Amino acid sequence: MADDIAKHRAEIDALDERIVALLNERASRAAAIGKLKANGGAYRPEREAQVLRRVALANRGPLANDALARLFTEIMSAC
Repeated sequence: MADDIAKHRAEIDALDERIVALLNERASRAAAIGKLKANGGAYRPEREAQVLRRVALANRGPLANDALARLFTEIMSAC
């Protein structure tokens, strides 16, 4: 059992590293868009709603759509 737990934890650690890399890539791309939109505001509520709809459509679980919406709202706030 301890070996199984260690294996799952190692896999989670690897996933966390991939998530961090992807979040940083997302932040870089969002920053690039922000620079391109220097004359206008970077925040567009309709784009945020579009992202949340796309995330919900892509969701296959086990996370609930509302949990993913909260996560992505935070991600968009940070990036």
